[in-house]
Amino acid sequence: MSVDAQTAAIAVVSLLGASAVAVVTRSHYEPPPREGEEEPPEPVFETGVFAVLSGGLFVGLGYALATVGGWGALGEVATMALSVVGLYSAFATYTGRVAADADRATALVGVVSATVLGVYPPLLFALSRL
Repeated sequence: MSVDAQTAAIAVVSLLGASAVAVVTRSHYEPPPREGEEEPPEPVFETGVFAVLSGGLFVGLGYALATVGGWGALGEVATMALSVVGLYSAFATYTGRVAADADRATALVGVVSATVLGVYPPLLFALSRL
């Protein structure tokens, strides 16, 4: 049983993105304290939930971009334009030009998500040319 290159690339990028979201959640997310407890809870449960949900969303995004990119020249141009938007959004969010009022965890998850959006189109385009 063989897995094609696009499916493998989508799996790898989704896994890396979900892992980055988990790292951001674990290191920067501060859940609200529970009533009656003095210590804030550790975000272990939230880390797992955010990793699974973001991984699923990244897989869906990858397959959607692969589908649109397969619609010929117009689909390739559209997805490459999304790549530029995604990478610039990641840069702008990281530097504080976008979402300057967001907390650190939210901003970094936005950076990871925008980076995944920016990485998919060139990668899928290159794999379609092999």
